[in-house]
Amino acid sequence: MFATTPPPPQRLLVFARLPETGKVKSRLAAEIGEERALGLYEAMVHDTLSAIGQSGPELEIEVMWAPTENANIETLRRAFGDRTLSMQTGNDLGDRLAMAFSERFFFHRTDKIIAIGVDDLSLTRETIDHAFALLESCEWVIGPAKDGGYYLIGCRAPAFDTEVFQGIEWGSAKVLPATLDKIRNWTATVAVLPVHTDIDVAEDLKEVNAVGETGALIRSWTEL
Repeated sequence: MFATTPPPPQRLLVFARLPETGKVKSRLAAEIGEERALGLYEAMVHDTLSAIGQSGPELEIEVMWAPTENANIETLRRAFGDRTLSMQTGNDLGDRLAMAFSERFFFHRTDKIIAIGVDDLSLTRETIDHAFALLESCEWVIGPAKDGGYYLIGCRAPAFDTEVFQGIEWGSAKVLPATLDKIRNWTATVAVLPVHTDIDVAEDLKEVNAVGETGALIRSWTEL
């Protein structure tokens, strides 16, 4: 018989889009142009993946890419490297988060899952590790974004309920309060991380540049 290696107990899901002109950072593109927005998004993906590092025995890092006709092994590897790759499924972000969490909790037997995007330029592996550590004593963890959304959300398996991602006005300032209300209404415990700034418009980029939260590749694209 062949010995099998159990999957890592923790999984970090990185929700991202394949960098394509006209299909990423639409609000930013309206201000600085599609080509420049594309370059910035590519830099954001690169800097985020560099900051969070690689998978290990206790943590699997998985890039969840949004469906697109131009996705193939070559374009995906060029954008995301040799990390584990999976396609997002669902009609909106809530469905995609719910399905991603459900599949990994119930089929991969993961103990803890955290999801992030690539819009927070201050996110580090230390922040990720801290968030997973908080799930030892709390059922949920969330990282609030300055715009009313969140840059990180996670939970441990016994606390998971798809309802936390349903009925949310995605892209609005109501995302964070509505999500926290759902969690607290179940009397579940939640750890709240420090507020960060997501990059959605040019003003956000100026703000994070002013406090030195951008990486070298991002700075090369940010002469705004």
